[in-house]
Amino acid sequence: MSEAVESSNTKKRIANQTRKTGYKYLSWMLVLFLIGSAVIGYFYLMRDEGPTTLRIASGPYQSDSYELIKEIADVVERHSDDIIVEVVVSKDSSNNISLLNRGVVDLATIRSDTPVVSNVRMVADLFPDYFQLITRSESLIYKPNDLIGKKVAIANFGTDEFRSFWVLGDHYDLPINGIKWRTMPFRQAKNALLSGEVDAVFTVRSLRDRVLLNLFEDAELKNLPLRYISLDQAAAISIKRPFLQVGHLPKGTFSGKAPIPNAHTITTTVQRVLVTRDDLEDEPIRELTRILFENRLDLIIRFALASAIKAPKSEEGLAIALHPGSEQYFNRDQPSFIQENAEPLALMVTVFAMLFSSLLALRSRFVSTQKDRMDSYNYVLLDIAEKANNATDYSEIKQLKMTLFETLEKVVRALDTDEVTEEGFQTFSFLWESVRVMLVEREKEISN
Repeated sequence: MSEAVESSNTKKRIANQTRKTGYKYLSWMLVLFLIGSAVIGYFYLMRDEGPTTLRIASGPYQSDSYELIKEIADVVERHSDDIIVEVVVSKDSSNNISLLNRGVVDLATIRSDTPVVSNVRMVADLFPDYFQLITRSESLIYKPNDLIGKKVAIANFGTDEFRSFWVLGDHYDLPINGIKWRTMPFRQAKNALLSGEVDAVFTVRSLRDRVLLNLFEDAELKNLPLRYISLDQAAAISIKRPFLQVGHLPKGTFSGKAPIPNAHTITTTVQRVLVTRDDLEDEPIRELTRILFENRLDLIIRFALASAIKAPKSEEGLAIALHPGSEQYFNRDQPSFIQENAEPLALMVTVFAMLFSSLLALRSRFVSTQKDRMDSYNYVLLDIAEKANNATDYSEIKQLKMTLFETLEKVVRALDTDEVTEEGFQTFSFLWESVRVMLVEREKEISN
């Protein structure tokens, strides 16, 4: 009766151990399934989805920024398979920031003095816009304060240029009611100056602006000399408003025959910049930045103003943080973290390799010890089987049975403490069952 109970318990132990082994294999299969799913998901997410479209708010139609972005779009089409630039006509810098914040566009051209929120990031400096105060030569206007009592054409209400005029008005203390100012688009202001309807015009634009160049061409055809008014306190203005810089108009910038300006002229400038949102992915912005700087000759041939494109000067402190994509391009020649720390990393790799090698050696030794211990238990079973063959009496068989079950108990305990492996235990269990059956049969033979 006791032998049957012992045999039943032994079978339960073996069944439990077999079930544990099955769970182990099932766990490994689950891990492999999860790894496979992760790999498939990675390649699915990283699949080529075609070029990314970047929508850029450029500013008014035919403005400098519009013309430049249009040329950039053409160059991008020729030199990149990864991005496409779509030009979006807009009003001014404030409108561009609104479009950017609402997600209507991905990038925008703005003046560096435009208020922005914290999610706006810099891509590149495009070109400077110059504060320009132009008058007819026969007028008695020689400095900004001479505008008092004169008819002056300025940009429409709410525009960047309108605000810029009153920046000068604030600095030079020009009375609002003391100037006969009129708001109108620059094309209309150009004609008003040539016809004598106004005494001066104020504008903020690049030196290669198409309408500005047309003004001096038409004045030359009409033999009407024009004069630039120097903003001789530009340095002081930039102290009050750090986003504004001091600029210079070289003598003869617009005409060499009767030079306009007729002398080296001081003025104020504001930088036109390209910005984006911080939530745009790095790679499309990096690619756009790469094309801007690696294909500048192509851009300059198309549009001379592209020669002014430059990287923001981070050492001077940026008012707007760089987008990570642009920063990656600008820092491409700087040594990577691995290059900068090659020696300590090499030492760490060497130490890790030594530790890993030591761990492998320890593991090999541990596995060898487990195998030797399992072999010793198998030899005990073989010894029991040999003694059973030579046994002539029932008491010897009973003693061998007790030794057999004691050996099983030792092996089960050794398995729980990882002194033997599960693979070794599987081999032991088959041999143990064979020896048990042999003892039962030998006991019957002796009884008979």
